[in-house]
Amino acid sequence: MKRLVLIILSIVIAIAVFANPPKLNVESLFDGRFNNNKSVTISIYKNNGNYYRGITVKNNPDIIKKIVDAIAKDVPRASDYSDHQGDDEQYTSLQIINNGETIYIGLQRDRHGGGFFFIQGKEKAFK
Repeated sequence: MKRLVLIILSIVIAIAVFANPPKLNVESLFDGRFNNNKSVTISIYKNNGNYYRGITVKNNPDIIKKIVDAIAKDVPRASDYSDHQGDDEQYTSLQIINNGETIYIGLQRDRHGGGFFFIQGKEKAFK
């Protein structure tokens, strides 16, 4: 009987460990701190099991820096990462696997302190 209880308890703990939310640093960017900032537009969508959040920034290098810093903290968890510098823009993308699903994160920024940031994936990846 004790053995059966230990087996069931082990299974429950294993499921809980694998079903943890990703707790990404980039998720903290959607905590409301930019809601009243006129240089920022925030988009959040849930549709058919997909989850998408985006931030568009116009001429505000301080906010772009906060986004870059949050992404940098999540890079060690990435299964795929790329950073590309073009003539006028820089592109950063990473993929993080959670709950067997991929979370896509991307930032396109320009030299004028503007950019577009997004985080997207199946809702299961964020649970």
